[in-house]
Amino acid sequence: MPEEMVLQLISQESVEGVAEAWGRHEGRQFRDGALRLVTRSADRVVVRTVRSSAQPPLFSADSLSVPLADLAECQYVTPTRNGFAVSRYDSVSYHSRSGAVEWSFRHFPWEDDPIGSGACAEASDGSHLLAVVPGTPDDAGEYPGDRCVLLDSGTGNVVDETLLPSFSASYTLDVPFRQVSTFFLSAGQGQDDAYSWKVDIVDGRLHLMELASGMERVTGAQHDRVLVQGVGGSWLQMRSAVPDGTPRIEAEVTSEDVRAEQESYITGDSGFVDDSHVIAAVGDEWWSEDTEHFLLDAADLTVRHRLRYPFPIGLVPKALGDGTWITSNGTDVHRWRIAQ
Repeated sequence: MPEEMVLQLISQESVEGVAEAWGRHEGRQFRDGALRLVTRSADRVVVRTVRSSAQPPLFSADSLSVPLADLAECQYVTPTRNGFAVSRYDSVSYHSRSGAVEWSFRHFPWEDDPIGSGACAEASDGSHLLAVVPGTPDDAGEYPGDRCVLLDSGTGNVVDETLLPSFSASYTLDVPFRQVSTFFLSAGQGQDDAYSWKVDIVDGRLHLMELASGMERVTGAQHDRVLVQGVGGSWLQMRSAVPDGTPRIEAEVTSEDVRAEQESYITGDSGFVDDSHVIAAVGDEWWSEDTEHFLLDAADLTVRHRLRYPFPIGLVPKALGDGTWITSNGTDVHRWRIAQ
């Protein structure tokens, strides 16, 4: 068993609706290098930004609170430079901060079976909105895959698009780097299949590089490295992109290597705490009611420490890449770092 490490609690705040947000695709989003917490309450969406400084308070003062009358129809809500964008069952729309619709891009509706759901994110310069929408069925009611579309943020016009191999999948989008229009797009197709891509916008064109497929998905990115986790939770890999763009495996660890138990699974999204540490949660089941958190060496994924919290915390952590990470339990959100 690795040595226990005592942690330092930096800040803590109570947030209504965080328990529900923590388990949704849209609930925890990296946008322009900052983690956004998106909560829902009645007909209102609140977007909070975790401060770039590790000092309290936990969130920046410029939270965005917007009304949405059809909130139940909104699959994914994300902040933009001038307001927010929404992926719905049959459209992607761009809103002002008052909630007024600036434009709406209509698309063929998502399938109910299998269940698909889109995602959207604005480029760091505010000029384009990336969105995933269903493909258009042919006369036989079939289509080869969903569409990744690049929309003009001012008009909603399609600037570029590409066809994805995933079909009626559930999508997530992260923009982990500041002032860089690089997206990390993942598609989940049930419990047994997934895809992950790095998406770059260059001169108004989409450039996709597949990072993972099949029984694996990307859960974290930092510099030229990504963490790729087995869909079933049995392993975690560190991959880097060689000059030709091909992902290369640098290190691998299994769930049993992390926690010496017969039945162990790596759950949630493993992530980079900083350049030297990766945080991972391990439980008895894929979605366990109880997990333990571990710090791994970011160079070779060797287990360094088992984390000991001073009070009960939630199932999965979210690494911020600046030496800190977030946990949530009930209505409380906590920010931690290695004790100084």
